[in-house]
Amino acid sequence: MDKNRIILLSILVLLIVSIIIASIDIGTKEKKSSKISSFKIMQTGPGIGIVNIEGEIQTASSAGFKDIGGSDAIIEQLNEFETNPDIKAIVVRINSPGGAVAASQEIYEKIMSIRNKNIPIFASMADVAASGGYYIASACNKIYANSGTITGSIGVIMISPDIQKLLDKLGISINVIKSGKYKDILSSVRDITPQEKQMLQAMIDSTYQKFLQDVANGRNMSISDIEPVADGRVLTGEQALQSKLIDHIGTFEETILAAKLEANLPENAAIYRQRLSPIEQILMSVKSGLGFTSKLKTNELLKTENYILQ
Repeated sequence: MDKNRIILLSILVLLIVSIIIASIDIGTKEKKSSKISSFKIMQTGPGIGIVNIEGEIQTASSAGFKDIGGSDAIIEQLNEFETNPDIKAIVVRINSPGGAVAASQEIYEKIMSIRNKNIPIFASMADVAASGGYYIASACNKIYANSGTITGSIGVIMISPDIQKLLDKLGISINVIKSGKYKDILSSVRDITPQEKQMLQAMIDSTYQKFLQDVANGRNMSISDIEPVADGRVLTGEQALQSKLIDHIGTFEETILAAKLEANLPENAAIYRQRLSPIEQILMSVKSGLGFTSKLKTNELLKTENYILQ
């Protein structure tokens, strides 16, 4: 075995051992923890909670790990903040191009529930808060964005590639055995029929109308006021302000200060954040390195789909 392979194996062994030790340490600490111990405390006493929504919006992760970016985990964190008497307001920090419809709707409904209990909840938009990201933000009492934030993209999309002609050129045929004529709807190996297109368009239209109605309810606006910019277009923070899709141009820190003021808290009031375990930090780093988080390229910003059907 050459020297480089020995070094590489040594590094992998050390990494595995470190993860095992961290897991044991986390388990020990969790047994001793109190309810608030899942959050990083900057100070103590009454304050505000910070919820981060990062990357594509989905319900949950696979591989048995708790997905700190999944809607289930986000709602769990919102629930903890909602029931903790020290949390007087919440800031939702959004950096997402959108994602699955149901996951976005569940977070939206949870935020609206908290809002209806008169707990101030503000949205702070980072690089991107579009499509499902904007859907969630619209449920908040107030929305802050930077002037260069990319937002909007109110709309629903369903995409299915058609590779039938390519398969024909390659001489490849596909055998399909199905229980009903629509079971292979959106198949990539045949053309979509007029009946199927009509059916799917009805699904998209229904989901889009729900999107519009929820945004209108969250923003206290009429659907007719939103429709002019609800054609899938993306907007800058400045443009969103002009269209009344957001309330203020402001930074994350300014959003936090505004939330404290709304909750009658002093500027130095406590800030509660989610505390990531070492393993979760490693997983987030891996996701970021694979391009799943906030470092979105321009072509990715233009694909802010709110409806994903795979």
